[in-house]
Amino acid sequence: MITLTTSRDPSQRTRSFAKVISRYMNWYYLQRGKLSMEDLFEKSDRIVLIREIKGNPAFLDLYTGNKKSMTMRINVGTIKKEKMDDSPVYFAGRLPFDPVILGAMPKIDAGEKLARKLNLKKIVYARKDGKLIFTFDGREVLTVKLLGVYEG
Repeated sequence: MITLTTSRDPSQRTRSFAKVISRYMNWYYLQRGKLSMEDLFEKSDRIVLIREIKGNPAFLDLYTGNKKSMTMRINVGTIKKEKMDDSPVYFAGRLPFDPVILGAMPKIDAGEKLARKLNLKKIVYARKDGKLIFTFDGREVLTVKLLGVYEG
């Protein structure tokens, strides 16, 4: 299970984004409080940390073990709170990373066939301009502009 948390003392917008994306991606949301990174690594081996710039969520850092494996530079647009189930997440379109590392369905032939068979409710549409549109049951829940993906 992937654990999502924020940097210390996050803004209300960052907390809202964290709660919506954790529900959408089926991640466990952990309020950070005064926990150090070492304490977080004791609780989970896969962590997504949201960092902010001027009160807005700006970076998603993915840690595997206690080593940073990927950083995504983002710009968050629309955030809508919706009741969602824990169905699998499917990414449609070309991405600069493998969605499996985020706990989504794989972008291989088997994952594509399974996605066609299932009546998926959670679909993330990746557009050419880098915009990710998170939908649940055909309704837009979240929009995120992907500005860059950095390894390590």
